[in-house]
Amino acid sequence: MNELPAPITRARHGRWLGGVCTGLARRWDVSPGRVRLGFVLASLLAGLGVLVYVAAWLIFPSDSEDGVSAGQRGIVALAQFIGALLGLATLVAAGTAATLFGYGWVIVGVSCIVLVSTLAGWARLGPAWALLPIGALVLPSVALAVGGVHIEPSASPVNVAPAAYTDLRKEYTSGLGLLTFDLRQTALPKSGTINLKVDAGVRRTLIALPHDRCVHVHIEEGETPPLLRMGALLVGRGNISTPQARLFGGSGETRQNTLVPGPTLVVNFTSMGGELIVRDYPVDIDPAVQPDWPGYRVYVEERPDTAGLPRAEAKRMVREWRERREDQQASKQRIDRLMDGPCVVHKKAKQK
Repeated sequence: MNELPAPITRARHGRWLGGVCTGLARRWDVSPGRVRLGFVLASLLAGLGVLVYVAAWLIFPSDSEDGVSAGQRGIVALAQFIGALLGLATLVAAGTAATLFGYGWVIVGVSCIVLVSTLAGWARLGPAWALLPIGALVLPSVALAVGGVHIEPSASPVNVAPAAYTDLRKEYTSGLGLLTFDLRQTALPKSGTINLKVDAGVRRTLIALPHDRCVHVHIEEGETPPLLRMGALLVGRGNISTPQARLFGGSGETRQNTLVPGPTLVVNFTSMGGELIVRDYPVDIDPAVQPDWPGYRVYVEERPDTAGLPRAEAKRMVREWRERREDQQASKQRIDRLMDGPCVVHKKAKQK
């Protein structure tokens, strides 16, 4: 049987702190200064180097601990294997996050440092020490880049309220924050087309239109990146992978009425999972606080079934139902009028 390799031990002599760097350098036959420099650089990555050092100090036995058995060596080897997996998982998460937020160049730089450092000690360290960390960093970044998944590195809400429609930029992007276009006080043309291109992140995008004039809307919704759709389905969040645009409180891509004059807002919308809401709002309503204003559709209650009931009780039920129905019909007419927006002309309801 092949004997397990001697476990890495913490050095008692020549150490600065716990002897981890000196012990690793002795095992790899490299300078302790290079190992210490590696821990310092790793500590700059969200304190990863500090965590690895503390874990190694707890796992590796000291030189003074004699009589290490084969079972103890196996436990140490298992702990080292688990530590390596956790380290690789951390690198994968770091590479994924950096690529999502547009810092892929950092991953390239770190990978080059790892590659150069490993090539310098190739004979002593072996190729796995270079291929595994570099693969953990680069492969997720490459997959996200090829899949077209990216998020702006910003969590702050963005509020766009131009004085005139000509002040709108050609394209707007957002990251982890809310993106709101407040066009209620914007000088809009009487007719023609207003183009708005939005590349949104994972949060909601809201477009507030004037409440007292008609603005026709046409939405051109791009597809969510396939890699993001696949990831959302794997975690059981399929609704994130295919966000639906809500236009004046309902689904659809176009709201136009040729009988009512007004400009047409063409929204070219893509996102990393965030939804789009487009509707009119009164000036005293904050769309960010009440995005679903004026509420939800009202449905009138059907006449109750009074079959088999005593006559007096049946008459009471019908009377109470008629009272509720009057309130519900009035509420329905008001909500329907507000939900449809100023581009929809409602006929006066017949009095019954």
